[in-house]
Amino acid sequence: MDMTFKNMTKKFFIYLNSIKTKLLVSFLVITLTPLAYISYTMLTNATDGLLKVIVSNSLARARKTSIDINTFISHQLEILKPIVNSNHFRNSNSDELQKVIEEYDNNYLSIEKIVIRNKFGQLLNCSNNTYVDDYIDVKNILERLKGRDFILYNGSNHLGKKRQNSISLITKLNGNDDDNFAIVFVELNVLQFINILSENIVGNSTNAYILDEKNYPAVYYPENGVASHISMMKEKYIEKFDYGVFNINSSELEKPLLATFLPIVRQNGWKVLFIQNQEEVYELVSTFRKNLYWILFITITIAVIIALLISQNIALPILQVTNSTNELASGKYDVRINLNRTDEVGRLASNFNFMADSLSTKMEELRVAYLDLQDKANLITQQNKDLDRKVYETTTLYKISHLMSEVGTDIDRLLDIILEKSLEAASACKGSLMLLDDNQEYLEVQRVILYDESLNQTVKLENIRKNVKIKPGEGIAGKVLMTGEMLILNQPENDPNFKQFEDNERFIQNICCIPLKVNNITFGVINIVDKIDGSPFTKRDTDLLTAMINQAAIVLDNTRLFKLAITDGLTGLYLVRHFRNRLANEEKRARRYKKIFSIIFFDIDHFKKFNDTYGHHIGDEVLKQVASIFKNSLRDGLDIAARYGGEEMIALLPETDLKGAYIVAERLRKAVEEHEFTGYKTSLHVTISIGISEYPTSDTDINELIRKADTALYSSKESGRNKTTIYSKEMGVVSEK
Repeated sequence: MDMTFKNMTKKFFIYLNSIKTKLLVSFLVITLTPLAYISYTMLTNATDGLLKVIVSNSLARARKTSIDINTFISHQLEILKPIVNSNHFRNSNSDELQKVIEEYDNNYLSIEKIVIRNKFGQLLNCSNNTYVDDYIDVKNILERLKGRDFILYNGSNHLGKKRQNSISLITKLNGNDDDNFAIVFVELNVLQFINILSENIVGNSTNAYILDEKNYPAVYYPENGVASHISMMKEKYIEKFDYGVFNINSSELEKPLLATFLPIVRQNGWKVLFIQNQEEVYELVSTFRKNLYWILFITITIAVIIALLISQNIALPILQVTNSTNELASGKYDVRINLNRTDEVGRLASNFNFMADSLSTKMEELRVAYLDLQDKANLITQQNKDLDRKVYETTTLYKISHLMSEVGTDIDRLLDIILEKSLEAASACKGSLMLLDDNQEYLEVQRVILYDESLNQTVKLENIRKNVKIKPGEGIAGKVLMTGEMLILNQPENDPNFKQFEDNERFIQNICCIPLKVNNITFGVINIVDKIDGSPFTKRDTDLLTAMINQAAIVLDNTRLFKLAITDGLTGLYLVRHFRNRLANEEKRARRYKKIFSIIFFDIDHFKKFNDTYGHHIGDEVLKQVASIFKNSLRDGLDIAARYGGEEMIALLPETDLKGAYIVAERLRKAVEEHEFTGYKTSLHVTISIGISEYPTSDTDINELIRKADTALYSSKESGRNKTTIYSKEMGVVSEK
């Protein structure tokens, strides 16, 4: 028995003293000691991170609540736009305004009541018969509304009087002038706010509040919310900070609290407040820390036990290996172990050095690969920016093309679009558009547009100098006209070609002049002056401007040619060929959709005698003025006016019956009769005779409709002239048109 015990003891000590055992023990020390340190460091950092996550989540909940409330309010503003933009108040139509707000009250669950008061606080309209608060501090409300589209009003607490929870959205209802306005009070459904608060509450102990600009609770959830919490926080936190997450611990509280508050977006002074018991919030952190302490305790215990078992002859080399390992873990890849040993520890050191060399090489490869990826990422970012710019330019060109295609033959509107979009594309302060005169001798200013910073939009300058005439080669614009090439100048006052007009007091920093040309023939110049941000014009700006203006020049040239092809050169009215095409299209539309239209046909009474008396030059001037009166008597963009031949003129009135056409014809006849025609040394007067036919009453064939309108015109002449006659079947058809 004793021999057996001795043999076992001897074998045990031999085992302990073997290099294998020493290596095993050393390995345990190297493994567990860094493990304990790393566990402590990482878990401690994780605890701090968890606390940060809790704080971030608290702020996130408050932020989401703020955004939800702001979204709800924005939606209500969209709902109220038809009321705010309504003409009923401007027209003093109180009954119609009452119907509108009652309809909105009934249709939208989010609206409890709509009240309209005048600027003195007197009640004008109310959408229902519920209680209306008689005390309204109008002066305070108007002061808060300055510079804002709307404000929120807490009806739950004013002048220290508690009443039923209510939040009202207040905005102005403008009248015909700045001094004529009303105030719209829209009492919102408090349940909507309560739902928003309840959706964002986490935990069983959380109380949520919406505070007004005086930090009084407007709405809270749940209903048993503790108001004393707010009064305790107001002085110490809410009134001192804009937002934050705070621990609140006071003898007045049963338990410590965690409070989070954040301002509501776009609402000056209104806040969202969440209050929750700290125990509930930090329960996860406490559990995590307990587990951490147990892990650390077990780790340290194991390390101590292993350390006691390490023999003296293995401790120092292993310690050296441990230190080197820690340095390598911290990022020192040049660390190496110098041990002149041939046993397992020596081989461990050699393997460590080999591992360090390999790791150092890999890290260098990773560094090079990272730099390469970073260069590629920068390249991709730049390519994305270039692509975004190309998309922007393509979209801009498409929008401009679409707008110009909708203009038709309205050259004035086309010029406005070209200059407005050029100014917008370059983000510039001012722009002007010049075209060659009819004799191709001078550039004349046609349009001037300025950027109004207060309105954040472009404004067309109406009173421009029409007498400004620039010869080819004169000034910057004249040089561009002559060369047909774009010109960009920074500090143009130093250029000898620059010409500053006397009425232009603005100091010009940069100017970009782009020619309007088609087939290398320049017929105009667009001047873009000073970018809004003060920077010079870049190649991107000029490339986009060149593409836009080249496209615009083609459209403008085609529009001018098309207008010349379809309009009479003397009167500016459509030619009869174009009129007949439009009439044919209108007949197809009327036949398909069961619509009506009328034709007005007239000529100037005794015009041949007028020409013989005053001369054809005066006769042409009278034709121009009659055509102008004719066009002004019709609906712009809907009715079609044309010169049929000589002194005869004709008009197509879509969706107009005989009664309506007669009213238009009589208005035209009287306007011509009363007009004093100029061009002669004394004022002259002429009269017209008019005939009217209607589709399908008079006829369904367009040629017959013209003949019957002409027949009615003959009837007007036969019955004394200067009158309007509607075609009837008894007249027959005497026209040869």
